[in-house]
Amino acid sequence: MNPGLTRFLSSLAAWVFGLATTVLLISFWGRAVVVDTDELADNLAPLSESEEVTGRFSDWMTTQLTDSGVPSDPAEEAATLSLFTPEVKQALAALVGEVVHAAAEPAPEGTAVDMASIFTPTVPAVTASLASQGIPAPETEVASIVAGLDPLVIREPGAAPMVGSASPTARRLGIASVLAGAALVVFGALYVLVSGNWVRAMRTLSTRFAVGALTFALLLKLGSWVLDPGGGRAPVSESLSQLADSKWLIPAFIGLAASMGALFFWVIRSTKPVAANPPTV
Repeated sequence: MNPGLTRFLSSLAAWVFGLATTVLLISFWGRAVVVDTDELADNLAPLSESEEVTGRFSDWMTTQLTDSGVPSDPAEEAATLSLFTPEVKQALAALVGEVVHAAAEPAPEGTAVDMASIFTPTVPAVTASLASQGIPAPETEVASIVAGLDPLVIREPGAAPMVGSASPTARRLGIASVLAGAALVVFGALYVLVSGNWVRAMRTLSTRFAVGALTFALLLKLGSWVLDPGGGRAPVSESLSQLADSKWLIPAFIGLAASMGALFFWVIRSTKPVAANPPTV
């Protein structure tokens, strides 16, 4: 084969192999995160303390109280105070988890979250918050307001799941993993074929794959720390940090396995035969 063509094919195969390695690691890790809804719900739990969630709950409670005849200022103060109670915090965290699981449910009729059952345990705490503001609201009245909460629709009938193994996201990531794996095999084989030394070529590919996987795992851990170095500094940052940290062992184990393969080819690397010394006259 022409040496110039050989170098071109070798460079092309190595470049595509590296690109396919990156796509495989990202898609493999991403699908593992999307499919594990239990861990995803835990990772997103800190969002229950974000302004987006607490603000909506406070606005809803303020509206309910003012509609019941409570002046707006005391109603707003009581709603704000209730946010600091353990019962309300637990209910908001449970709400985030239920939203994630409802988003993953593939039921054709759609999914919704039962708001009344989630916030029923908060009735005594909300009643106490009202009493601290001098608002004479019986616990039965507060319970009636909570029981009248409409279900929160997460998926309309016929809509695809947003997360989970049946979601389009998981399916696309799975397809990307398969295509990237096929590219690894095809262009890895091409690299070995044109290299002229299959042991050295396999050693090079295994080393590249191992370094790529271990680097990706390290970047996930580093990204987790960068997003939330204080550990719970901000709800959104904490959730993103936990998402980056989740499943980092997958690329780490892949990298370690590839390292064992690279070590194997280093051990059995071929050595050029030493030419016999010419006889002396």
